[in-house]
Amino acid sequence: MSLNDLPDNCLWKILENVHGVKELIQLSKVCSRWSDLITLRFNRVKYLHLLNIDDAVDYIDANSLWINPNTNWNVFNLFRLFPNIKVIDMGPFLGIASFNTSEIVKNNPQIKGLIGYLNFIGSIHDLENIEMFAPGYNWDYKKVFRPDQLKQFHFNYFYMSDLPSFIEYFPNLKRLHLGLLDADGVLYNGPNLSSLKILELSTYDLVQRFTGFHLMDFCPSLESAFIGYRAKDIYVNESIKNYNLRDLVIENIQSSKLSWPLLKKVLSKFPNLHHLAIRHIDQLDDSNFHLKELIELLPELKILDLRKCKKVTQKSADLLFKYCLRKSRFIAIYYSCKNEPTEWPKLVETHEPICYGFDFMKHCFYKSTHCYLPFLIDE
Repeated sequence: MSLNDLPDNCLWKILENVHGVKELIQLSKVCSRWSDLITLRFNRVKYLHLLNIDDAVDYIDANSLWINPNTNWNVFNLFRLFPNIKVIDMGPFLGIASFNTSEIVKNNPQIKGLIGYLNFIGSIHDLENIEMFAPGYNWDYKKVFRPDQLKQFHFNYFYMSDLPSFIEYFPNLKRLHLGLLDADGVLYNGPNLSSLKILELSTYDLVQRFTGFHLMDFCPSLESAFIGYRAKDIYVNESIKNYNLRDLVIENIQSSKLSWPLLKKVLSKFPNLHHLAIRHIDQLDDSNFHLKELIELLPELKILDLRKCKKVTQKSADLLFKYCLRKSRFIAIYYSCKNEPTEWPKLVETHEPICYGFDFMKHCFYKSTHCYLPFLIDE
């Protein structure tokens, strides 16, 4: 039996096991039937990544194209072969002769996201279709984007003093990931982030007083947050509540001391939490009934992730389980990193630069640290 005697679904599965791009291009020239099946596969590709290995071979997986930066894709007419590419991940590469990013973005309006060190930063270009942006370094955003344009922004070295004017320029952000600099004790004083649904915030400096929860007070529609801090103290305004927040991760990056009374003040701001993760806070234990107080404080809680809190053990989990039974509540409690539950997404210790689906619980909540969060989440 020849391959052409196989039904389409069988031939499709065989071709699915070929990942080399140039091999697939050659196979598409065998006949129109093979070409149609391979074209369907190429049409699924939504994300373009540049590999950081000089001798890497171009390949595709389920929805991504990975290419060597030295590949001359002008020969193949890249965006004719892959017409549905939506995000370009340039990684650390800049000024690649065979990859004119600015022209590609102008000529392919379906491209909505950019990641990395882009060769048009600092100049005025027509990027009117870009909605998601994760730059590799600081730049003059007013020269690159129009007001109200961005819906997602990811940048790890952002000065706190620049934040009010940035938010004023981009008031429609739905997801914001920032690593703040010069933020010690500085209170945000700018416009509300009225459209923001996901906030991922951390400080790269060891500060005396962390004010990230104050910034959350300006996010009335916020549903999910991943907060990492290095601080001896936390500013908390208990009088302002957020009743929309459902998912919260608090990562104590340098295991700074955080007393239970202060943590209790933080959690009291978010009475409708469904999913809570607390990392590296060793002041939590069962001997002083901290965890029981926590559960009473959050009546809607469904998942409590306490991985890397050293004093939370199997004994703690058993006591909480019995307590929840008495209160007719069910809360999934995780305390160990060794045996991850089967229901978790298999993304805990990995870093995917682009994730599909605007789902914080799937792509962010179970990550063990903020360093593994995706650059962009494709809605």
